[in-house]
Amino acid sequence: MSRRKRTLIAIVVIELLLAGGWIWLHGMAMTSPHAAKDSARVIGEVFGGAMGLVLALSPLLYLLARSNDRAAASAAASARETNRRSPGQNRG
Repeated sequence: MSRRKRTLIAIVVIELLLAGGWIWLHGMAMTSPHAAKDSARVIGEVFGGAMGLVLALSPLLYLLARSNDRAAASAAASARETNRRSPGQNRG
């Protein structure tokens, strides 16, 4: 599996975990008689900020993963070309 695919899967999983945590904590704050009045607002701000930060960084992470995939593919292609030219001389 390429790094691009792993990066996209990781971003989606992190976003889903944050959304699930947000829903769970919001439900706990609404049903708890001891919760502060503004607890739902604070939970929304914190989790919304965290989700926004992850989404803001995701294009950069994707481009970095794509760059690493291209470099690895280029290195593999050059290694194959070297092995094809002189298979016996590459042994250490």
